[in-house]
Amino acid sequence: MAYMIRRNPYWKDMYNFEKAMNRFFDMDSEPLPSGFPLDVIENDKEYRVKANMAGFDPKNIEITYDNNTLSVKGEVEEENKNEEEGKYHVRERNYGFFYRSVTMPGLVDADAISAESNNGVLIIHLPKKPEAQPRKIEVKDKNPSSVIDNK
Repeated sequence: MAYMIRRNPYWKDMYNFEKAMNRFFDMDSEPLPSGFPLDVIENDKEYRVKANMAGFDPKNIEITYDNNTLSVKGEVEEENKNEEEGKYHVRERNYGFFYRSVTMPGLVDADAISAESNNGVLIIHLPKKPEAQPRKIEVKDKNPSSVIDNK
């Protein structure tokens, strides 16, 4: 009696494929960070961008706004790999140059952009242009009707 064993091709099993690629490139399976996380928040008067920038010196952060795109660049300098400090077993803190850009969803008053840093969170205020802000329009009655008193 013969038994039939069904096997999936090696490349279809993503776990094995990842293992093979890691062996080929001799690297960990941890994804490399491409920047820093940020949020874009909108209210009636402004857009606010909050970015996690822990470890960044505010002097090493460059913010530019051009053609409705906000760009944030930063640099974290590497600590000296001093053998006296000890041997690294895990090294996950990143260093180097980081960059993010975001296209803003509306018109921004570029001359009024401001930024602040608080406990490792960069907050950028991008005020909306007056013509982009919501405006309440009053409806006027052209023919006011007279009120008849009930006597």
